Amino acid sequence: MTPAAPEAAHAFLTADSATHARLRSHALAVADAVAQARSQDRPFSGVDPVTLAADIAAIDPCPSEGVDLGDLLVELRDAVLAHGIHVSHPYCAAHLQCPTLLVAATAELAIAATNQSMDSFDQGPAATFLEDHLVRWLAATLGFADGSGVLTSGGTASNLLGLLLARERASSQAGGSYEDGLPRQHWRWRILASSDAHDSVRRSASVLGLGAGSVVGVATDHAGRMDIASLDAELDNLATANLQPLAIVATAGTTDLGAIDPLPELAARARATGAWLHVDAAVGSALALSPRLAPLLDGIQHADSITADLHKLWFMPISASALLVRDLALLDAVRYHSDYLNRADDEADGVLNLVARSLDTSRRFDALKILIGLRHTGRRRLAEMVEHLVDLSLMEVRLSSAVHRMPAAVAGILVG
Repeated sequence: MTPAAPEAAHAFLTADSATHARLRSHALAVADAVAQARSQDRPFSGVDPVTLAADIAAIDPCPSEGVDLGDLLVELRDAVLAHGIHVSHPYCAAHLQCPTLLVAATAELAIAATNQSMDSFDQGPAATFLEDHLVRWLAATLGFADGSGVLTSGGTASNLLGLLLARERASSQAGGSYEDGLPRQHWRWRILASSDAHDSVRRSASVLGLGAGSVVGVATDHAGRMDIASLDAELDNLATANLQPLAIVATAGTTDLGAIDPLPELAARARATGAWLHVDAAVGSALALSPRLAPLLDGIQHADSITADLHKLWFMPISASALLVRDLALLDAVRYHSDYLNRADDEADGVLNLVARSLDTSRRFDALKILIGLRHTGRRRLAEMVEHLVDLSLMEVRLSSAVHRMPAAVAGILVG
């Protein structure tokens, strides 16, 4: 006897027009809940953390019987959405996440509903070529004329992949292999980064088997940029100790100050020492959109790899990051063969399998929301938005500097 289809069968998007109508209805209901939760006049409700934790703990994640969507959304609106951070509020000083372009946020529905997986061509044919096309454009925009890359979940994942490529190049040169692991001399490898570099650099070194202690923090100058004299001193110390500079990590937009390391000078040091140059431009990559601000990234084109987060100053929803390389062949270090994902004869048939570029297997089709956001908004408007934020930040710095030079009573009046 054939078992009956479960009652939940109607919950999926099919060719049935009724499921299309249900999708539209669900999307509108969710949009209403989000809008209603954001009607507050401040960026955060101010709820006590203990109270918030208790209210959320009272939610049954999977009750025996399903809850009506309308009732469920009211519950989550009041208990969860109303107590999130309103990143688009003018008083919000978010850590790093940006207000998102509405059109890109809306595209998340298409990503989730179609559920393409970015590991192999047969799980997302058009999606595969779209991501490839997008990352090639991103690479060219940041100075890699013949570059490419892959989308990742965030800047930490991008930095990890970039430093993995650096490790694999050094390992290959020293006789290491995928089968045998790292060569014995890997204890000599050091990664040089600004003392203000993102903490993912140290975490990546630990994950890669080099240890967080392999990262040499280089002092910064008065503007928060890596100090070249200090870098040269550290390189001399490494040479004296018979240690090898595996990679130099330049930061284009530090987390606290937005400082951009001197990229041309760092590129010269990397070439002279044979070190891999990775530029963490998670924050600063969007400067490339603006003809006025793009010169601040001069020298980035000499990197081996670049991290670019589009869920920062590109105004895309999380997750939207990329690891870009000047030469696609550099990503061969993570290319492994698996019959069910990347068959040996696929390339001869014109098939592209992005699993050969990524540390992940299943990945979301994030390229879709990025493309929709970029094409709908346009480069001119995006550049203006980035320029506005930079100008606003500079104005704040100037005001802050002026306030610090004033008597306390006058300063208090100005800053409120």
